[in-house]
Amino acid sequence: MRFPTFMLLFSFSVSSPISGAELSEMVGADSGLINPFGVAFDDQGDMLIAEYLGGRLWRYSGGQPLKQIAADTPFNGMHNLARTRDGRIYISDTRANLIRMLDEKTGAVTIVAGTGELGYNGDEIPAIGAMLADPISVSLSPDDKRLYIADIKNVRVRFIDLESGLIHTAAGNGHSGVPEDGTIASESPLLDPRGMAADRHGNLYILSRKGHALRVVRPDGNIYTIAGTGRPHASDGPALQAGLRGPKHLCIDTDDSVIIADAENHLIKRYDPKRAMLTTILSKGPNGNPLNRPHGVWVRADGTLYVCDSWNDRILKLTQRPQ
Repeated sequence: MRFPTFMLLFSFSVSSPISGAELSEMVGADSGLINPFGVAFDDQGDMLIAEYLGGRLWRYSGGQPLKQIAADTPFNGMHNLARTRDGRIYISDTRANLIRMLDEKTGAVTIVAGTGELGYNGDEIPAIGAMLADPISVSLSPDDKRLYIADIKNVRVRFIDLESGLIHTAAGNGHSGVPEDGTIASESPLLDPRGMAADRHGNLYILSRKGHALRVVRPDGNIYTIAGTGRPHASDGPALQAGLRGPKHLCIDTDDSVIIADAENHLIKRYDPKRAMLTTILSKGPNGNPLNRPHGVWVRADGTLYVCDSWNDRILKLTQRPQ
């Protein structure tokens, strides 16, 4: 079922605050793409795309038709994917309660976490035997040693140590609630943890979908709310006064700021940790049409931002020229 396009309540500039930005549609609805939620890139620069409603994995080589990969795998409600430098592609197969891995070299797809049964049976155990509950998002640590999982119905952010294969909790105690600033993340409640991303300084950023907020787990293991007021709105400004509405995904930019797919506001926002500011960087596509529930964002090493404009069935590319 599709959701309607909602009217934006605020007007924003596409180009501000990215000076000299160029926006284009990289993959459009005429390609056959249905409801893209996540992207990653291989060593050749090909884009890997996960569809949610379409239920397919695609490879896109610029200017060529989409090519389906892993077509024999019965994906069930994929949300996003993350690729290591050596070609392991991890996929959050959400409704199957599994994390799968596609080996780029062999094409084989295996299960690396989850039993297929919705639930929770503890941590510090092999991930392959750990129960998950709607694992809605995955991301990799900058060194590719940890795979983070937004285990949303278990109200936890967990991670797999990719060397040992064991699963651990990074944040959340299984209870739903707003964590108190400065408390131990793994002993605190969370509110609807939808996505997470780790930066190179050891900070783990977590989006709270129903809490309309961005939180961070510092390297000392303590958690803090850093953006959003807890009520849904779209205002920009000082981060703890600014607004989010059902944010869905995030990634770390080249300058360590956080890019957020603010889905229910139909905006892309940036959190600047140095200035503690939250600002809108994208509200419309290259044809002037508003974004429609964007669910995925990804920044490449050259500073190019890719946006899954999910309910418009397209992927946008925002190129940032050197400042």
